[in-house]
Amino acid sequence: MPPTSWAVTSLVLTALISFMMTLYFMRRTMANAEKLRLAVDHAAMLERLNVLEKQLALVGQAVVPISTAFQAILVKELTHFHTPELDALLAKIGPPSALTPDEFLALATGLEARSHDMNVLISDSERDAALMLPFVMKRAQHEYQLMQQGETYQMSFLTIHLAPEAGEARR
Repeated sequence: MPPTSWAVTSLVLTALISFMMTLYFMRRTMANAEKLRLAVDHAAMLERLNVLEKQLALVGQAVVPISTAFQAILVKELTHFHTPELDALLAKIGPPSALTPDEFLALATGLEARSHDMNVLISDSERDAALMLPFVMKRAQHEYQLMQQGETYQMSFLTIHLAPEAGEARR
């Protein structure tokens, strides 16, 4: 018995519907797998971002402008047990500076006196520190203000090649 056209059409239609259903479910499974992969990648990226933000915060806390660091060294050099008034003013230097204009003037006067003090308890290094501190304070305050405005510093390295001594041969 030869197949009728209705049977052939039904067979073709069943095969087509079966193919379309398989294609639909395969694409849906692939889309779900892709969504899962993207979710896992997104979570991993967020974790890496959190780690980087924590590291950046630590770096931000650790980085101190050079003038501020030098100011702290000078303050430590100038702090003495026998000058409590000057020590109290030195403690307020900052950054940010908590000195009032009158206190700054008193500090400048005290540092000027310290730079000329010939007491055996005062070293030449301390006299030099007393002369330098007002200039370094101004620079540190300027750096602090720039940082508060969001300015950043860019470090550059410069290599200097010294000329060879007269007796040395050039390589």
